[in-house]
Order: sequence, then structure tokens, then C-alpha cells
Amino acid sequence: MKTKSKKEHNGKSNISVEALVARAAAVEKLAAAAKKQLRLVKAEHKAARKAVKQAKKAARRARKEAKLAMKAGKANSKKASKRVKARISSGKLIASRATEAQAAPLHVVAKKPAPGLMPPAAIVPPESRTSS
Repeated sequence: MKTKSKKEHNGKSNISVEALVARAAAVEKLAAAAKKQLRLVKAEHKAARKAVKQAKKAARRARKEAKLAMKAGKANSKKASKRVKARISSGKLIASRATEAQAAPLHVVAKKPAPGLMPPAAIVPPESRTSS
């Protein structure tokens, strides 16, 4: 079995000064880019946290409004059901309603045809109406 030979370094480097300077410049560029990327990530994280807080707040408000609406709906339905029962039990109200509905329809409106559809000879000016 072969043993690994160890190279001895006497403190001398085989890399030139220009290569070291170039490598240092590259590392500095990488560090600057990393810092810039970190700032962007932090800003995005901050914005995301703010958005989550706003969403939670909106959800809380929506739940509260829904709860209040349900309570109001339940209260209104209970009141309405009591009124319906009272009206059904009294025969006079039902009889009077039936006669009122038959006596006069609520929406009686005379419809006029559109001016574009009528011939100009059929349209009577207002001043001629007053004289006849």
C-alpha cells in the first residue's frame, strides 16, 4: 500500500501578486453583491410581513362583520316570524289586505312611445294643445 506523500510548504506561495489582487477584487464584488441581495431580501421580507399583518387585520374585521350580520339576521328573522304568526292569527288583517289588493293596483303608469318611433306629424306641439 502506498503512503501519501506530504508536500512541505516553506511559507512561499506559488500564486503571483496580480492574481491575488484580482482574486481580492472579485471577492469584494461578490461581497457587495451579497450585501445588496441581502438588503433586497430584507426589504421583501419586511413588505411580506406587513402584508400578512394587513391580511390578518382584514380577516379579523371581516369575521367580526360577518358575526354581527349573522346576529342581526337572526334577530330580524325572529321578529319577522313573530309578525307573520300574528298576522295569520288575525283574520281581519288578511281580509282587508285581500280587498285592498283587488281594489287598486299599485303600479299603474301610462307609457308613452319613444319620440323616435312616432311620425313627426303625430307629435302635437304644446302651444296647439292649449288653443283647442
